[in-house]
Amino acid sequence: MKKLINKHRKSIGPITVMLVLSFFIMALSFVLSWLGTSSLLTEPGTFETTLVTVRNIFSQEGIRYIFSEAVNNFRLLEPLVIIIISLIAASMLELSGLLNHVFSGFKNVRGSVITFITIFISIISTVIGDHSYAILFPLVAVLYKIANRDPKLGIFTVFIGITVGYGAGIGYNYQDIVLSNLTETSALGIMNFYDMTNSSIFLISVAATVVLSIVGTILIERTLGKRARKETPEELNTSATGLKVTGLVFVILGLFIAYSVMPGLPFSGWLLDSNADTYTAQLFGANAPFREGFIVLFVLVSLICGAVYGRFSRNIKSGKEFNKAISESFKGTGFIFAGLFFMSIMLGILEWTNISTVLSLNLINMFTNTQMTGIFLITLLFVVTIIVTVLNPVTLTNWALISPTFVPLMMRANISPEFAQVIFNAGDSVGKSVTPLYVFLIVMIGFLYKYDTQGEDISLFGTMKKILPIVAWMTITWLIIIVGWNLLGFQLGFGTSSTL
Repeated sequence: MKKLINKHRKSIGPITVMLVLSFFIMALSFVLSWLGTSSLLTEPGTFETTLVTVRNIFSQEGIRYIFSEAVNNFRLLEPLVIIIISLIAASMLELSGLLNHVFSGFKNVRGSVITFITIFISIISTVIGDHSYAILFPLVAVLYKIANRDPKLGIFTVFIGITVGYGAGIGYNYQDIVLSNLTETSALGIMNFYDMTNSSIFLISVAATVVLSIVGTILIERTLGKRARKETPEELNTSATGLKVTGLVFVILGLFIAYSVMPGLPFSGWLLDSNADTYTAQLFGANAPFREGFIVLFVLVSLICGAVYGRFSRNIKSGKEFNKAISESFKGTGFIFAGLFFMSIMLGILEWTNISTVLSLNLINMFTNTQMTGIFLITLLFVVTIIVTVLNPVTLTNWALISPTFVPLMMRANISPEFAQVIFNAGDSVGKSVTPLYVFLIVMIGFLYKYDTQGEDISLFGTMKKILPIVAWMTITWLIIIVGWNLLGFQLGFGTSSTL
């Protein structure tokens, strides 16, 4: 009888959990504000300090904020926009039969190989930032379905790969540029001049990508993979001629996009920010048209290629079917948008109250004058970064808080600023994967709901519990990579080291 009761016991839904967390944050803001909790914020570069206090959300100003900014916070939530746009592309690619044709070769591939490919691509896709989640969640779900595997396993794999591997990768994006600028600025307190380049941490990033992909594959296959169900894909028409024509169209579009990001050629470079100093900044900078329009380019290419293949395969025969193909993937995605709405309210309250900032600064400032060195200092920065990220999973904000204190500490201990940034990247990646405040956790749960055909009890903490053992071992892997790199004295990049 007890087993029967436990089987039918339902856990608390993700939205209910977010509401409870929101009220907890509100109550905590009242208590901490009443206690006068505050901390000193050190500004990177100037090293001037500012007093930051916890604000009471139950004040007149706080209540006004909740009601006046709730809709605006939801509107400005970037994942909302990129998920909508990405679903349009994924829907067309799937309903046209193009993905079915392209992915059909994976039907006879071993599950572990598919897992490795998925997690490796997930890690290296971080070069396009958070767009990687929006693009890979729907595409990988289709891949797993066509390969007769559980789409939910693919969704878990993508989330683990991108999140835990965010500090690795083989490319250099806008976030890396800003992090490097903060690192350089914080290093100026110890040295008169310090310069980080695109290749400063390239070697350790590539090594971490390979190691995390292998370890992640083993862990996922031994845990989540054993419980995954088989999926029977929907049969769609295929066309060899259509695939060849679509391939040609894709190449033409690819060459056109490539020409648009090449500097110095006639009529080229119109997707670059010509005012930026370096090519990486021109491509991925804050004002770069390519960075802002990448997801739009993805949709346009997907719509054109999907329409071409759909016509040849006869999966799309009319304008009516074309319109249906654009919107088909939105079925079952209601939770994503509802979840993001309540998440935007919770994150808005957290930001307005300054709770995460004050608590993080108090933790960081505890170690301002620490005498730790070597492995102990490396581990300390790693752990502090994880805790700070759990409180507020915003990478750039957290490094702005941490770098003015820890970069000088590391340099005094003969540890290079580049290595300090590597440690932060690793801790930030782990912290995002274990916090209920990470917006893409809700997006992942939304896709789990979409591909759930057996009425599973999907909850926020239940989902986190499933991936926690994998994340724990990958956390240890990250720490081994960092500590081992330092002890063995390997180069971080070309001409850079973990020590000064």
